[in-house]
Amino acid sequence: MEEREQGTTAYVAWKNQQAYVAWKRKNSIARITLLSCMQDDLMCEFEEYETAKGMWEALKDKFGATSATKLRRLNQKLNDYKKRPNQSMRQHLRIMSNMIRELKNAGQIMSNEQQVQAVLRSLPESWDHMKIQMTHNENVKTFEDISRHLELEDERIEASKSFNEAKFASSNSGLKRKKGNMGNKAPHQSELKRPKKYAKRDKNGGKKDKTKMKCHKCNSLGHFARECTEAKK
Repeated sequence: MEEREQGTTAYVAWKNQQAYVAWKRKNSIARITLLSCMQDDLMCEFEEYETAKGMWEALKDKFGATSATKLRRLNQKLNDYKKRPNQSMRQHLRIMSNMIRELKNAGQIMSNEQQVQAVLRSLPESWDHMKIQMTHNENVKTFEDISRHLELEDERIEASKSFNEAKFASSNSGLKRKKGNMGNKAPHQSELKRPKKYAKRDKNGGKKDKTKMKCHKCNSLGHFARECTEAKK
């Protein structure tokens, strides 16, 4: 390759070209590195930035910069958060812990009392009994303290619910068996209660023949004394 003299236009252009190629390679590596650390939804949002520097600045604006607006948003998020019915208490407290950590990273450190009050505000009405107990419990001073009490209460409620469901199922099963037995006995009982008509039988078990019977009132054959219309002779 023909050597280029320093200071000439060709040399400057060549150096610039070399620098651009090196920068382009480093920029590509940096972009790929940043995008590979993102979840799919964030990747779709930030892949439009052509330079790693531009992408990094956008990330700082969204997640890194602390502003009064961001602090208000984080505080509002924590204050409005309520435990959902399909959540266990442990899941609920883990989410609250993350919110408190977000505020700390943004520069706002909550006191222990503020953390306890935030947890109490997040409980639904069905947990009002625990709100009262925790409010008057002087041993509950930190987030860890109230978390321990609430998790134990949640376990107690779940255990009681399982016991009651099992008891109810057992009771229903016994009731069904009882009804089934009564249904099986009903025809037999009705047969026992049904009045029976008995025909007069002779000593050998057969029906008596009236033609051979003598009336005790008139001494005539052919009818019983109760059927006799004549006075006894």
